[in-house]
Amino acid sequence: MIKHARAATLLLGGLAIAACSGVKYSSDFDPTADFSDYRAYAWAERTPTGDDDPRVYNDIVKSQVQYAVDQALAAKGYQKVTSNAHFYVGWHGAIDGRMSTTTINDHYGYGRGWYGPTMGVSTSRTYVNEWDEGTLLVDIIDATSDQLVWRGSAQAEVNKSSRGSEEDQRRLNEIVAKMLEQFPPNG
Repeated sequence: MIKHARAATLLLGGLAIAACSGVKYSSDFDPTADFSDYRAYAWAERTPTGDDDPRVYNDIVKSQVQYAVDQALAAKGYQKVTSNAHFYVGWHGAIDGRMSTTTINDHYGYGRGWYGPTMGVSTSRTYVNEWDEGTLLVDIIDATSDQLVWRGSAQAEVNKSSRGSEEDQRRLNEIVAKMLEQFPPNG
């Protein structure tokens, strides 16, 4: 099996992605790649790095991601094999903390003081919103050239109150299926 530090995609270790409607999807591909000969795939072996997030890189998440990808590719007619693969699939994921701030002036709107000297003190309030955002990447690597030819990604807020492994798996399956709608490109 090939080893890839650049392999592709998922996000949660015991965490669930928020509603699928809030997921941002994107994909990119090598325009010179010929996807028409791809029929069989195998999983790329991922080389662990020293800073792997245990919420993402563990046996449970690995099996959830691989199951979701296997289901989505099987629905598209691809066959999982142990040898003679036309392409390899890899996954990678991350959970990153995000923050946004909004400052609101208490004297927003029209009223006394807008057209002349102000009689009083204007105050403002700042609101801080923090959340975790999960990113899932799925990579398709050509078996002959060992080159990345397609990458799909999904990003969403991570819901820390997991509903249970069956619900998490169902949502992950939906997200991966939606992501892989773009594979193969123009296909």
